[in-house]
Amino acid sequence: MQKKTLNKKEIRALEMIGYLFLNLGIVRKAESTINAILVVDPNNTWAFYARPILYFLKEDYESAIYYADIVLQMKNLDYDLLEIKKLKARSLFMLNRQAESSKLIEEIKKEIDSREEEPVA
Repeated sequence: MQKKTLNKKEIRALEMIGYLFLNLGIVRKAESTINAILVVDPNNTWAFYARPILYFLKEDYESAIYYADIVLQMKNLDYDLLEIKKLKARSLFMLNRQAESSKLIEEIKKEIDSREEEPVA
């Protein structure tokens, strides 16, 4: 049997399904969807962005931090990395790593303040 590759619209549809599962807290189906996307599109930025969220929901905070760090090092993402930084700070806090969490929260506050100071075009 011949393998069928998915086109961009079909991959986008999977992303939307995964997004819904994440937002509804249906973790097992979200994980399956994210993994399926990565099989057909190993460089899918949405799946990489969703992974730390998934592991946070699973209360696997070490993995959430690991995948958050990967996302934060990626270039040319069309996603707001501030949310991933917040998730990483919460994960650090949940692991009783308060010093690291507090430091990251201070960086987040500075970033938010600098965004508020930027003139609106």
